[in-house]
Amino acid sequence: MNDVHMNGVHIRSMTLWKQVGGWLAGKDPERSTLLFRREGGAMSSKKAISRNRIIEVAFGMARESGLASLSVRAIAEACGVATGTIYNHVPDVAELRTEVLQRFWREAIEAAELETCTRDAETALDYCRRLSNALSSSLEGFRTAWLRDMGALDGRTRQRTMEAERACLGDLHETVRHAFERDAAITSRARDCVQMDAVVDFAWQAMLDAMKRGDGSCETLFALMELALYT
Repeated sequence: MNDVHMNGVHIRSMTLWKQVGGWLAGKDPERSTLLFRREGGAMSSKKAISRNRIIEVAFGMARESGLASLSVRAIAEACGVATGTIYNHVPDVAELRTEVLQRFWREAIEAAELETCTRDAETALDYCRRLSNALSSSLEGFRTAWLRDMGALDGRTRQRTMEAERACLGDLHETVRHAFERDAAITSRARDCVQMDAVVDFAWQAMLDAMKRGDGSCETLFALMELALYT
């Protein structure tokens, strides 16, 4: 392919030309403008870097300033590489934030020491109390900088981070379900009147919302569950 000049940018490769075509189609204008240097059109690559290192740097930045602070340009500067180098490992900022959120939840779950909750709980309600308190404690220090930003993210990023959150927390949700299935203390009247799966889903979502707000006790929720299920 012959060299192409567009708006003062010298493009030498078919690959880069196709990427610019994607920009012209409205796919990713920010990315396309950053793929080239103004002089010579060559991609800038200061040094090699791994995807894991990129996520590690992004995690540290998000921990200090929140998810909304993350941008490909900011991560590239922090890593000391060109913006195009970041895009070689992470296709867009939505995926970057999603990867960081997944690591956040993994670390929060590990810090909660949930095996203790499972071992010591006598009923499903007791397990929910212990689980809620443990997770709420492990979220301390993350909550202000991370969870406050969720509503400020763009729609695409919110959707992907919500999916990532469900994937990370799916196993915990299932442990709550199993606790209710095995709990012989729940009255037969309660089991006849309501579907336990619906109770589990409602309780889990209410617990999760409360933990994000910093209310690990969930006093009102657990009081209502005790009245409805055990009396």
